[in-house]
Amino acid sequence: MSDHQINLPNKLIYSKEVIEFVTIANEFCVQLEGLNNVTREYFVKQTYKILSLLHIKAIILPKPENISNVNTESFINEADWHFIDNGVSKKLGSYEVFTDMYEPSTPETSINISLSEALADIYQDLKDFTQLYHFGNEEAITEGLWECKNNFEQIWGSRLIIVLKEFHNLLFGNIDLTEKEEENKTEELVSNPKKWIDNIFED
Repeated sequence: MSDHQINLPNKLIYSKEVIEFVTIANEFCVQLEGLNNVTREYFVKQTYKILSLLHIKAIILPKPENISNVNTESFINEADWHFIDNGVSKKLGSYEVFTDMYEPSTPETSINISLSEALADIYQDLKDFTQLYHFGNEEAITEGLWECKNNFEQIWGSRLIIVLKEFHNLLFGNIDLTEKEEENKTEELVSNPKKWIDNIFED
């Protein structure tokens, strides 16, 4: 066994906390990218589950020290962001809402944001990091980890909580999430495909 193989598990970016975060983050990105193939009810339920786990994993995600001049590669462009934003807004339909929120960096000033915008912002950061984790070198991944954790603390963490709150109300407020407009479509939407994450949330 080489020294590299021996030392690899001890590196921060290969720690259990980081690997588990990347796994959940990737699941979130896949969920948003495939939202056109599932029903609104399934989308809300599954996203609620994933974000609940993601919040926990982001809280315990380690933040590298002694990082300066972070300039990580971005894989998501403006068109990608709008694709997710428009897709989520269309999927939520009449249940799309705008809400005021505050960010840690500017607690005195509120911003008005929609659920689709919040999810697209979360997606952008997580997609960039998961892609970097897959393709980047260790130095770039370490910088990306710092940026992702910092952005969670300052930006997308607040957005995640807002989405969780609104989706919680949709799921447990005796609301009919059936997409009436989808009933006449010829394609069959997936209502409840079993995924590994469901094993964690058995009813």
